[in-house]
Amino acid sequence: MSNSKAAMWLARALLLAAAVSLQRPVLPTTTPKGRIAFAARRGGNWDIYSVDIEGDLRRLTTHPAQDRDPAWSPDGGKIAFASRRDGNWDIYVLDAGGNIARLTDDPAYDGAPSWSPDGGKIAFESYRAGDLDIFVMNADGTGQVNLTPDEPAGDYGPAWSPDGRKIAFTSWRYGDKDIFILDVETGEVIQLTESPADEESPVWSPDGRKLAFVSEEGGVREVYVVDVSAGARPRRVTWLARDDSPAWSPDGERLAFVCHRPDGEVILVVEPGAVGELPLRLTEVEAISGPLSWSGAAGAWGEAPGDEEAPPLYQERLSPLRGCGHPYGFRRLRGAFLRVPGGGTDLTKLSDRVDDSFAALQARVRQETGRDFLGELSEAFRSIDFHSEVSEYASWHKAGRAIDLLFDFRSPSGWPLWEVVREDVGGETYWRLFLRCARQDGSQGAPLKATPWDLSYRARAIVAPEEGGTPKPIPQGYYVDFTALAREYGWRRIAAHDTEEFSWKWHFMALEYWHYQKTEGLSWYQAMQEVYSPAELERFFFWDEMVALGEDEWLIAAKGVPLPPKAGKWLDLRP
Repeated sequence: MSNSKAAMWLARALLLAAAVSLQRPVLPTTTPKGRIAFAARRGGNWDIYSVDIEGDLRRLTTHPAQDRDPAWSPDGGKIAFASRRDGNWDIYVLDAGGNIARLTDDPAYDGAPSWSPDGGKIAFESYRAGDLDIFVMNADGTGQVNLTPDEPAGDYGPAWSPDGRKIAFTSWRYGDKDIFILDVETGEVIQLTESPADEESPVWSPDGRKLAFVSEEGGVREVYVVDVSAGARPRRVTWLARDDSPAWSPDGERLAFVCHRPDGEVILVVEPGAVGELPLRLTEVEAISGPLSWSGAAGAWGEAPGDEEAPPLYQERLSPLRGCGHPYGFRRLRGAFLRVPGGGTDLTKLSDRVDDSFAALQARVRQETGRDFLGELSEAFRSIDFHSEVSEYASWHKAGRAIDLLFDFRSPSGWPLWEVVREDVGGETYWRLFLRCARQDGSQGAPLKATPWDLSYRARAIVAPEEGGTPKPIPQGYYVDFTALAREYGWRRIAAHDTEEFSWKWHFMALEYWHYQKTEGLSWYQAMQEVYSPAELERFFFWDEMVALGEDEWLIAAKGVPLPPKAGKWLDLRP
């Protein structure tokens, strides 16, 4: 990365951090009432929470299985949600007294409930017909009917209009994702959006005149608002590059949404069209999953989450070293191997500080997908003197804290077993991996709704050489979000390289969708000090040698490498 590129990236990161890190800016108008429901991971578990505009957080569900997709009833006295607590994804309803009723009981996936305005019915998405469809049922779970039975493409994310006559939803029936509106009485479907971008997650304003939705193009996701009653053009209302899951305030004056950042997600609140107003930040949790649901009638029921810690997902069993100049060593992985030249295999190794978390993640992936996706790796440990023109000399592989998955993973018949989804966050391109489950009966994973990126030679070299590939059709079947699972165990993806000298758009090795690393807040040099002696580090990682090998000076400083006096201009970048 050139110095100018580095400066641009740092400036962009500072602007983004300033935009979303404010804790409590003053709102210029009356503070919106009610509570926002959302799914979050806190203490290692996914549950349903609610929060008010002042930041009062309440936990509504507590269960080892994942709960998500909350939707307030019109009177605020109940909340519908999706859960795997009985083995498959089904719809449940929770009331203020803590009573939970199961509404659906089908082996296939059911999710994303949406109440009718009179509270008598619930629309939801389901995979029980072999593809995603919009269903409706009575609020007690009876009378379940498929509203989109004749469309083989995915229809999902229903949103009931305030007058009860229409349901907005997302479909890829014409290729890319668009917003459609279904007349509940006649069954007539009209297409609302029609652009090359993917539009999804529609939500009606309380007066029924507007729809907020998410538009994604080239990895960038933002929230838009369109006045349906006036037939106006959609206008963009968020600008942070990775925003989704909009929800209207009860008075229709504000929008809550989820902002995705490199370090996690936050719920922000903005006034659409307001000039110069900073977003209001509401949440402090480990991870957030949309959609959001905002009710003006909901009370502060549920329990205030305490500081108690959930049982850890894993435990690092450490074996400190003595008398060798560094506290820890490397441990061979018993369940993962690399292919070596000549057709053989070899066990690989990681730092003693992270090997148990990798083993726990590997076991979790096997449990969730039925496949051992981490049983074979492309790369893990690198020797301290390793150097390559297409990789960093100061690599996290050398610290034993990085893994590279296989570049491709297919069934014996050639069927692709994972999909790669492009996500642009903070001005950089990241990739999210979805793993195809071994069992396709609804007992593992969930239907894929994200649009995969085509990284084939034809897409990258012939169809769209300047874009590095193109979106491709969403495959049918059940998948697990590997990137989200890895994050629970501390393993994080990295951004693709995109410089004039080395860009993912034309160099395959710059993609990095296969790379995950566990840094735990350490600088690279601090991580190396855990597993190498000072003498070894001084021999291979000093300023002049690293500059001679082509490492950018700003990167050497950012990695925490000791700097000589002549490199004083980079001292401000030291961690």
